[in-house]
Amino acid sequence: MALFAAGLYGARLIWRGFSTADEPSYLERTIARATRNLAIPRNARIEKNPWNATPDILRESRENFLDRCATCHGQDGSGQTTVGRSLYPKVPDLRAARTQNLSDGEIRYIIRNGVRMTGMPGWASPHDEQSDDSWKLVLFIRSLRELTPSEKEQQAATASSAHYVGSKSCEKCHAQIYERWRKTPMANVVRDPREYPDAIIADLSTNTVSKFSREQVALVYGSVWKQRYFTKRGDDYFPEPAQWDVTHRVWRPYFVAKGTDWWEGFYPPDNMQRPTGPTCDGCHSVDYNIHTKQVAEWNVGCERCHGPGSEHVDHPTRGNTLNPARMDYVRANDTCIQCHSQGRPLSSPIEGKYYDWPVGYQPGQHLQDFWQLEEHTLGQMTFTHFPEGTAHKNRMQGNDFVQSVMYRRGITCFSCHDVHGTENYAQLRESADKLCLDCHGPMSLNGPRTGTLQEHTHHKDGSPGSQCVACHMPKIETTISDVKVRAHTFAFIYPVMTDKYKIPNPCTSCHADKSTGWATEAMRRWPERSSWRME
Repeated sequence: MALFAAGLYGARLIWRGFSTADEPSYLERTIARATRNLAIPRNARIEKNPWNATPDILRESRENFLDRCATCHGQDGSGQTTVGRSLYPKVPDLRAARTQNLSDGEIRYIIRNGVRMTGMPGWASPHDEQSDDSWKLVLFIRSLRELTPSEKEQQAATASSAHYVGSKSCEKCHAQIYERWRKTPMANVVRDPREYPDAIIADLSTNTVSKFSREQVALVYGSVWKQRYFTKRGDDYFPEPAQWDVTHRVWRPYFVAKGTDWWEGFYPPDNMQRPTGPTCDGCHSVDYNIHTKQVAEWNVGCERCHGPGSEHVDHPTRGNTLNPARMDYVRANDTCIQCHSQGRPLSSPIEGKYYDWPVGYQPGQHLQDFWQLEEHTLGQMTFTHFPEGTAHKNRMQGNDFVQSVMYRRGITCFSCHDVHGTENYAQLRESADKLCLDCHGPMSLNGPRTGTLQEHTHHKDGSPGSQCVACHMPKIETTISDVKVRAHTFAFIYPVMTDKYKIPNPCTSCHADKSTGWATEAMRRWPERSSWRME
């Protein structure tokens, strides 16, 4: 019977041929895994990991994973990548029990020695026997483990029973993360000048736009590009009609004019009749209650992304908190897009009021069930969009991002940003160019299709024109006056698009003394560029 089965299997192979697109049979997978596991020496199986999973070590090992492993295994360990799905046997899902049930020693042995007759290389070299990188990689792989069915049940139950306790409650167990987070703009966007005497960064005595006193300021919003000031009347806050331009250090009027934001026509043309609860506070706080007009916490606190934390604080488990890193890419990105987008609630008005944030949405849900991104008609310049569809104003990173190839490939906002805080601009995990080149190094599968970065950019290394973000994330979206923030479609805007759609392009934005025609002709001589893209 064994010979007969082998004969049938051989005949099937001859009939169908070999293809890496095929899925291995259950028998093949079982034999291959058993053979791999038996080949791991006993002393390697029982080795103990000398490291603990601290936030710093997980950050370090995540960078290592992205450098070494993500091309095949994916940033989330799922193996759903072009390379991973094209190998035979397929790249395993590192989140699944088949990997997670291995001992730390077994996983480390596989990392260091690879697996014969597969695409898995061995990462050990004769001179790094004392290297701890592989042990740290094991810890990161452990952090990818999927929730068990019981943990998922616990998570669903927690969503209806837990209450908000404030970010300070997280400090005890997550001190390193809390310490980084509390210095971020997210943690300091809203400040009470009575609690923080240095909250007002402008000199109010120089305000010639619309005078108000320090005593009138109940809250300040912002400190990076602009700062706005809110006075309290009853249980509502209202914006003063003057704002501070941080970049130019000048006072400017603040009033949402006719024909701009969609909600403007539903409120009287008077700042003191436009409360911030419906228009601002839902995104600048945790759990703004539209009935009581109270918040659980001002600013973007831990529970804004991880859900109410009372049960997790009392008895921490993976099942009684939310972690966007363990969600699918749509829900994960929705956690950020809920506030970093321009749109309107699906139901409007809500109890007679018009809200400019997704009322009722909680992390882990589908944002699309609560929120509609601002629509755009191709060819039209609007308050929110350039004619070709890129955002025209700030706070539209989500509108841009969902159009991108990056989004369609499952990249998340936190693939690039760490909202818990870093030393880099915009809380980037690494400097911008290093971050881009982790996935888009020369001749990589993701491009660019040149041997060196200089061949791709046609600018000298280290020059402004050689920076990835200069061409793929131009500063063209207005936040105040002529202060711009970067686009997030990651698409290169060709000079001809400026002529057609009046959207700025990176070439003549930098070479301001040149024409779009000059830029187009220059690019026609770049051999790796298709002439079809110039039209």
